[in-house]
This record gives sequence, structure tokens and C-alpha cells, in this order.
Amino acid sequence: MGIERKDSLSRRDFHIGAAGVAGWTMMPSGTAFGQARILARAEITQSLGSDEPVAVMADRIAYLMADDATMSPGVRVNQSGPDAIKRFWVEEWHSPEQEFSWTVNVVKPGKYQLTAMASAPTGSVVRVTGPTNVVEFTTVQSLSNGYYWDRIVPATMLDLPSGTSRISIKLDKEVSAPPHDVALKSLELLHADVVSNLNRRVRAFRSDTSWLNRAKFGFMCQCGEWSYPAHGPKKPWPGMADDFDVEKFANMVQSTGAGYVIWSATWANYYLPAPIKAIDAILPGRTSQRDLIGDMADALGRRNIKLMLYYHVGHDPRPTNAGWWPRNWVNKHDKDLVVKNWTAIVTEVGQRYGDRLAGWLFDDELVYYPAPYEALGKAAKAGSAKRIISYNSWIQGRGTDFQDFQFGEGFQGSTALPVSANGIWQSGPQKNLHAHGMFTLDGPGWGILTAERVITPPQVTTARALELALSAAERNEALSWNLMMYEDGSVAPESLAVLQTVGKAVREKYPL
Repeated sequence: MGIERKDSLSRRDFHIGAAGVAGWTMMPSGTAFGQARILARAEITQSLGSDEPVAVMADRIAYLMADDATMSPGVRVNQSGPDAIKRFWVEEWHSPEQEFSWTVNVVKPGKYQLTAMASAPTGSVVRVTGPTNVVEFTTVQSLSNGYYWDRIVPATMLDLPSGTSRISIKLDKEVSAPPHDVALKSLELLHADVVSNLNRRVRAFRSDTSWLNRAKFGFMCQCGEWSYPAHGPKKPWPGMADDFDVEKFANMVQSTGAGYVIWSATWANYYLPAPIKAIDAILPGRTSQRDLIGDMADALGRRNIKLMLYYHVGHDPRPTNAGWWPRNWVNKHDKDLVVKNWTAIVTEVGQRYGDRLAGWLFDDELVYYPAPYEALGKAAKAGSAKRIISYNSWIQGRGTDFQDFQFGEGFQGSTALPVSANGIWQSGPQKNLHAHGMFTLDGPGWGILTAERVITPPQVTTARALELALSAAERNEALSWNLMMYEDGSVAPESLAVLQTVGKAVREKYPL
């Protein structure tokens, strides 16, 4: 989530954003992170701009990014500059005269599975033209959050000869829709010979999410170095981590009946409350000697409550972030550094906590995509093969199948998921992921970021909260309720009372 959130659909700096993937360079294979970067390099190639051919290899996904395409007039790149951190999409795409095209350099000829990350009104016909054949698909998603985003895999494959050629995509006919909801994020290409093997690796990667069916709902908060008390200044870091009462916090969570906690390990200004050496190696002063995460995992574990961590890469550019992000980021086409640092940190954290860490929620897939997801996923599950992970694709479709559950920012459950699905999406943008949503119960925002902040009343009535919770629980859609939390772990009594009422009703029907 953005550090300032205006409503359940907002992303901070929505029109600032672009980020991509590296032109991966290799470290010596004997180094700890060299192996991860070799895996990364083997997984992905991407477009580097309209004048740069995309290498289409036989053993990896090639990404044709919309904002790197040669584009017809009239479309608009949704970003603020070429090196912006978040990478959104290209929109205002309405006419069959508007076309996106890329030059590709194919190493191995043959059939390639096509995946389109696109938004167009239900029933729109989209045509992808290659050097020897045309692939058409018809969009099926209904309007949601102002767009029709989907991750589409047509049944027909694209035939690509070896060498250099062009690929283009365009609409079959004029589409009448509001200006922003017809958009393109990317095309992905994967050789037919490796599709089944990749799908097998995805299945092997996936962890069991059935414990979410039993948990039903969770308690979420964003509390850390950035947090303020109800009155007065915040404590100098690591005062918040040193003084936080985990037993009091765990008792409060237990009073709600929540089956898990989502705790923010980091946020946009990046401080993590545990002694993580990989972070200190990048920039000292961003960790704590007290292992607050470990203490919290133990306190929750004694109450049979699981712990998951929300993780933000820390791309806040403000001076208060004191140089963290420049030590991680180069630009949208060179992400070697951020991948190396991310892998080191996430691996160390995962190995430190093992099975005590039940899951990761990685915010801002707008920064990640396209990424070496298989390699990142292996790092995220270091120390526990049971750990479940998710990337925040926001209103877009999932960016990868190398994840386990839906991040679900703003999602409050949906009757579109039948009870018989056992919590797993059977089709659509989140296909094969376990349904999960997170949203703010009160506000304004996700966390206490300024002094003298007064928490607003719950955004839903108790009756509506009960309706949401029981409907989602019946369909095994896990809901995470975010409460604004002060530096000392206190929350608004009115909000806590709503969640306690919700928990009582859910647990009466679905005991842990």
C-alpha cells in the first residue's frame, strides 16, 4: 500500500510510477547471491525501449512491456518519467488504428505461448500479429475498480521464426469506454517446449494454503519506526521496537479471535525491527538489536495465532529516508542491485524465523514486475517450504504464478467465488490463488504517520462488518482487517469492539 492512502483503491503517487526488470548481470556463481542472480538471468528477458530488440530465448519468459513499445499517437504512458520507480501501464487505447509493436530477436523458432496483461471492456476482440500468424482473443472480465484487468492466455500460440521480426497488438474495432480503462501492461512469450515444465515447477512451488480456510480472518496493522503515539513526538529509532509490549499486543489480537496477524516488517521509509545483517550491510541504523519480530512470533504462537509479514522495499524518496533507496535502485531496466539486496534480506529473515513465519505479503508489484519470480520465490521460502507468499498486483491481474494467495488490497470478499471452490479462484485475474483481501477498518490511512493523529470511526457499521466477515468465511476468503495503531500498540476502542464482535460471530460458526 502507499504510505498515504486516500481510499480502498488508491495507490500512493498513482501517476508517478514506473519500474521494470534488470538487464541481469551475473555474480560469480560461488557467491551467496550469485546463484540467485544466475537463476534470475535464466528466467527473464524484457524490452529495453522501442529501438532495442527483445531477446526471445527458449528457456525463459520474454516480456514485451507496453511502455517500451513503439506506440501510435493518442495512447498515454501512465508514469512520470523514464526512471520512475512504479511501472503502471499504457492507457487511453480505444481505436483499431492504435498499435503497440516490438522488435524481437528469436533464438529458437517455434510456437510460443502468449500471455497478455490487458484491460478492455467485456467482449473486446484483441489481435496480436506476428511474422507468420495472428492470435486473437476476446476479453471476458467485467468492470472493476475502473478497469477490466485480466491475465489472458489465448489457446492459440504465436509462431515465431528465428531471427529478427516484429510483433504487434491492436484492437479489432473501436472501443467506447472511459479514457483510462482500456490499457495494456505487457505481453509475455514462452516457448511451447517449456510451458509444461514451467507449470510443473509452479505446482511444486506452491504451498498449502488450507490453514487460511481455518483461520478465516486476520488482524492487520502497520506499526513501526514511522508510528506516532496518540500525543507528542515519536520515539527515536529503535525506541518503538525496544519498548513494544508483545504480550499486550498478542492478548488484544487473541480477544478478536483472529487466526493470524499481518505485521509490517517495513514500510516506505524502511526500518525493520530485528537484527538483520543483510540490512546493516546496505545501510546501518535501519534495524534493532531487539528481535521484535521473533518475540511477536513466539507470543502469537503460544496463542495459536500465525504471523505473516508485510514487506515494502522502501522506495520513499523523501529526505527522511536518508539514502536507503539509492542503495537499492538504479532504474527500471537495471534491477540487479535491488534483486541482490532483496534476496539477501528476505533469505536471512526467512531462515531466521523458519516455520514461525507463516507468510510474506510483498507490496508494490508495480515495482517488481517483470521480475525473476521463481528465484525470488525460492528466497521468500528460505527456512520454511510451508510459507505462503503474495505480491500486490493491486487492481491488475497477478503478475506471476509463483505465489500462493491473493494480496487483495481493498478486496472485501466476492460472491463470484463459489463455496465449492474451497477458497481458490478457478478463473480470472487471480486464477489458482487463494482468495484473500485486506482493507482498512478505520483511518485515515493504514498507519499513524503524523503527530496528534486522531483515528476516525470505523468505515463500516457493525452489521455490515458481520455481513462481510460471515459471507467471506463461508467461501473461505480470508479477510485481513487493518486497524490504525499508535506507537505503543494501542488502537481505537470502537474499532477493536467491531472486530471483536466480528470474531465472536465467526468463531461461533467456525471454531479454530
